[in-house]
Amino acid sequence: MNNNPIIDETLSQRMERLEASLAELKHADLRARRWKTLAVTAGVALIALAGVAATQSARTPDVIRARRFEVVDQNDKIVLLAGIGQNGGQIDVWGNNGTNVLRFGANNDGGDLAIWNTEGKGVAGLYATAQGGRVEAVMPDGSGSALLRAEGTGPAMVIADGQSHPRIVATMAGSSTGMSVRTADGKELVAMGASDGDGGIVRVSQADGNVAAQMVAFSGGGSVACANRGGSRAAVLESTSDTTGGTLTLFAVDGSEAISAMAHSDSGARITLFGSQHQPLAVFEAGNNDAGMIAFLQGGARVAGLGSSVNGGLLNLAKPDGKAVIIAGAASDADGGAISVRSGTGSQLVRVGVDRIGAGEIAVYDGPGTRKRVLSAVSTSP
Repeated sequence: MNNNPIIDETLSQRMERLEASLAELKHADLRARRWKTLAVTAGVALIALAGVAATQSARTPDVIRARRFEVVDQNDKIVLLAGIGQNGGQIDVWGNNGTNVLRFGANNDGGDLAIWNTEGKGVAGLYATAQGGRVEAVMPDGSGSALLRAEGTGPAMVIADGQSHPRIVATMAGSSTGMSVRTADGKELVAMGASDGDGGIVRVSQADGNVAAQMVAFSGGGSVACANRGGSRAAVLESTSDTTGGTLTLFAVDGSEAISAMAHSDSGARITLFGSQHQPLAVFEAGNNDAGMIAFLQGGARVAGLGSSVNGGLLNLAKPDGKAVIIAGAASDADGGAISVRSGTGSQLVRVGVDRIGAGEIAVYDGPGTRKRVLSAVSTSP
């Protein structure tokens, strides 16, 4: 046995150092395992996060690009198709029965929308034109259509029959608007219009296109006119130009005036009857002083007249030149009536009347009217 203290000390020290080294190795290995575990865990977490991020990115891409996009139902039938049409992009929609019911796309002037029913018949459309836009609706059986357009000089609405003949047309241009109802061959039956500066008009025509009646508004009032079967004027009712009264005119078959009635501004009225030569033959007139008159004319001159005066009734009979030859009425110088017979020059020749005391009197005058003879019945007391 070696009892050398130097050797024993050295061995002891070496053993201690060895044990210390072993302990340090164990701690280092433990630390290495911990770091390795943390590294693996972090790596797995990063991979997982990268996978989630990749999945999210795949689900909501910023841009999808394709030349054709299809949506199918549970039977793999296409119900929506987005693709390329003749003039650009186009979207088509199909119904459950497989019918193409809607198409939205582009035409040469802009957007274009077409609608079909479940039988595949076109029933509506909305599209742009070179001058504006149009909306169309069509009866499925083709019996009629409606068109609303905003083009050119202004908007318009057209309702057409099965042969595309316009039957109702409404238009607007500037401050004027109008609407008409037409026959299949284009003849106007009813028309109405309005202008902001002038007023309105309504016109009704016969089947042959001749105007039958017309109502017009103007600055002084309004008028209503009716025509006969030949299209000539038959009657006109209108306000006077000074807005103080109205007139009614009836026309003969040849278009000449037959009867004219007029209300005066002074609350009077006048009715005139015309003959075949377009000359007035009879006049009925009332004034604002409660006086009335009936006159008969010949060649424009009054030949007979019946009227009222401040003294009562008055009857005049005249020659064709208008000079009175017989005048009868209430006397102005006595309480009674009087009859005056006159010459062609207007001089009184005979007067039959009542004298100042109420007795009958007949007076006869010479030609100049300077001398007379009087026949009088003088009253006597009983």
